[in-house]
Formats: sequence, structure tokens, C-alpha cells
Amino acid sequence: MNIFVNLPRGRVRDSFITDDIILRLQSISKLTLNGSDTALVGEELKNMLLTTDVLITGWGQPTIKKEYLGNVKLIVHTGGTVGGIIDLGVFDTDVSVLSGNRYYARSVAEGVISYMLFMLRDMGKYSSDLKHGKWVWDAHTEGLIEQEVGLVSLGSISRNVIEMLKPYNCKIKVYSTRPNEETARNMGFSYASLDEIFQTCKVISVHTAKCPQTYHMINEKHFKMLKNGAIFINTSRGSVIDEKALIESLKENRFRALLDVYEKEPLPQTSELLTLENVVVFPHQAGPTFDKRSKITGYLIDDIESYFGGGKMLNEITKEIAQTMTIA
Repeated sequence: MNIFVNLPRGRVRDSFITDDIILRLQSISKLTLNGSDTALVGEELKNMLLTTDVLITGWGQPTIKKEYLGNVKLIVHTGGTVGGIIDLGVFDTDVSVLSGNRYYARSVAEGVISYMLFMLRDMGKYSSDLKHGKWVWDAHTEGLIEQEVGLVSLGSISRNVIEMLKPYNCKIKVYSTRPNEETARNMGFSYASLDEIFQTCKVISVHTAKCPQTYHMINEKHFKMLKNGAIFINTSRGSVIDEKALIESLKENRFRALLDVYEKEPLPQTSELLTLENVVVFPHQAGPTFDKRSKITGYLIDDIESYFGGGKMLNEITKEIAQTMTIA
């Protein structure tokens, strides 16, 4: 078996393809690592895949089209979404596709829970106050227990968030374009319109895939609906919200926001988001956490072994799933 890792040299590859991972891959195959600082593209990639059984990809890779496949039997994407990474035509061939999406979703959901707690308890403010000589022991903080939480879209991340919220006994409302009442009953939430979520929930967290149909799906109208003291969180993609409208609404100082993603990344230093006291900004790092990267690769190697051993793969991505994924 020949395995080719198309992740270019550097810190990102080293975090997913550690020395232990390399040894494991070498124990089951003839391993070739991309020797350049950029991913192989075009004819160079096409020629490499003529003798490759397993292609391992990662963030920022060129789109893999079916005419590139050559001898490839299995594509293993160390990222989460395969949107924009693997052309849908690939799913019409005999090539199987794996990704780390289930592990990304759980890690991002963990991040979302931490963001909710951080904002409700206003941890950033009170830490800053103390560092500036203010001992505010009788602080106005709020808790997540029995809170009303709204989730925009029901994908892998939202499902994990719902599961992680169970100990807090929250009242959870979900906006979905494909509601299923049996799913709602089994998972313990209720469906609501986007307007109802923005009008009634204390915490709103966005988990919508990036695609042309969701561009600026959340806009000025929705921000005006937010209750005083509400908390708005976006860990999906920046294009899903109208960032300019959000900034103008934040200036009214009625609600607070935590943002992990932006319309333009890296976030320009000229962005007004960096000057507003009622917004917390993070550099697109909700998940997976750094320590989980090589673990995710390890789980995917388990599936490589299952594929060639005739076993069941846990992380296979079908065309149906791929069509719902955000564009990388």
C-alpha cells in the first residue's frame, strides 16, 4: 500500500502528522510525505496519485477532482469539513472518503460551552477589573443552569452542544430548515423560528454552514430583536452574519458578543470589533484544540486499517453528508 501525505512541511503538518503517526503509517504502508512548503496541485498532484492508494489531505488543500484520482482508493482528510476540499464528483466513483469531522464537532462544541460560561459570568471583565485594582466581589454574573439557549442550525456541532448542555437543564430552542420532531423529542429541544430565537433566548449560538444560500443570513433585523443583556456567539463562518450590521448594533451596548470567525480572516487590525468593550474576539480557534490533532489522525488511521482489512469505518463521509458541510 502506498500512502501520500499532501500536507506541506511546517507546524500544521507536524501537529497532525507527529513522529509517532509517521512510524505508525510506515508500519502499514510505503509512506511518502510532501517535501515542499506548499501542497501539490495540478499535474504534479495528478502524477503523484497514479501510484497512490491512500491520499491524506488537510487544511488549505487544493480541491480534489475525480480526474486526479489515478490509483487512489481512499482519501483521508485530517480536517473536518470536506466542502471545497473534495469535489462532489469524487463521491460518484469507487473512492471512499474519510474526515475528522466527528472529532472536530465535539471539540468545537466543548469550546462553545466554555464560551457560554465565559460570557455569562463575564470572566474577561472581572479579571481585567482585578488587574486594574478593582475588587468587585459582588459582581453581576449569570449562570448557564436553566438558561434559555438558542442554536442556529442543527448539524454535528449543534448536536454535541445539546448533549453537553444536558447537565445544565437548559431550555434549548433550535432553528433548522429540516425539522424532525422525533429528533427533537429524543434530544430534548424544541424547534423555533429564527425570529423567535433572537427575540426570546438569552444565549444565541450560530452553527450554520457557509454556502451561497446562507450569506448574511443573520442581519440587522435579527440583532435588533435581541433582548437587552443577550449573548451572541458565532463559531460557524463569518459570512453567515452581516458583520457591519453586527458592529453597528453592538455600539448600542444592549447585548454582548463572542466571535471566533469573521468575514475576513485574519481579522484586520482596523476592524472596529477590536475597539468595542462588549465583544470578545478569538482567532478562529474553537476547535479542535491543538492536543487533539494527532489523536484525530490516529483515529483516521484506524479507519484506513479497517478499510483494507474489510472492517467498518467510523469516519466515512458520504455524498449526502458532504453536501451539507460548510465550504472550507
